[in-house]
Amino acid sequence: MSVRAQILSILIRPNKFVYRFIQPSATFIRLFVHPPSWLGGHLLRSFGTKHQKTEFGGVPGVTFTPKKIHNENSLIVYFHGGGYSFGSSLTTHRIGLSNLAKITGRVCHSIDYRLAPEHQYPAALDDAVAAWKNIVEQNSKSEIILMGDSAGGGLSLALLLYLRDNNEILPNRFVLFSPWTNLTCNTETYYSKEKADPMFTKQMPKDAAERYVPKSIDKSNPYVSPFFGDFTGLPKGLIIAGENEILLDDSRIVGENAKKDGVEIEVQIWPKIFHDWWLFGPLLPESKKCLLEVQKWIQS
Repeated sequence: MSVRAQILSILIRPNKFVYRFIQPSATFIRLFVHPPSWLGGHLLRSFGTKHQKTEFGGVPGVTFTPKKIHNENSLIVYFHGGGYSFGSSLTTHRIGLSNLAKITGRVCHSIDYRLAPEHQYPAALDDAVAAWKNIVEQNSKSEIILMGDSAGGGLSLALLLYLRDNNEILPNRFVLFSPWTNLTCNTETYYSKEKADPMFTKQMPKDAAERYVPKSIDKSNPYVSPFFGDFTGLPKGLIIAGENEILLDDSRIVGENAKKDGVEIEVQIWPKIFHDWWLFGPLLPESKKCLLEVQKWIQS
């Protein structure tokens, strides 16, 4: 881990202690996170891309277009993280998505699905399906790579299961960054990695799961927690996670189970790094290195 990553890890760690005392609502988290991340995204965005607000099948989103497109017939569909209750293409994810489009040389369609608790499951999945069908219809001859991080990574995997189960068109490949795939929040790394993780307490994902999943729905439903799904028939995939995150098992075990189900999948666990580090762009050298690995894998 670079010196800058170590410093950033120290700087973000106090959020864990603040969360324990405040127990913030989704509204408070958005007010606390969105304005500074919007400003940071504006100041640190990649100048190698442009963006445009649009919609996909009635679902709002943002298209990031690199100035240098490496492959006109290949595009990315992206679902952002944020515990299903905060985050958006132009706040928390603008830096990361701008760099993703620039480094991969591909147009990236990022989907701003509805957020909980105002819109609980299955709203996010319904939006994902609607947006996906629209993009596929408009790009029938293109290679489409599905990507997502954290909750958006879990949503991407749930979407894959839904598409397979309903005989819909699947992406050519998928990439998941630090995906949150198990909303029962009961894997071993919630405990073994809690001290090492500078970003999350084990209670944070549990609270997010309560906001997203109605009480009438079993959290082990594979469309809620794809961790519990059968992955047979899914396309080639890449999962990237940090060694120092409580969600590590959400990546590691999914990768192991997908291999057992016959999926061609690679799991990269980056040493000593934290959740979703690649979103920090020019602040961390590991960010560019991660996206270069993604580009290399896409081309393989």
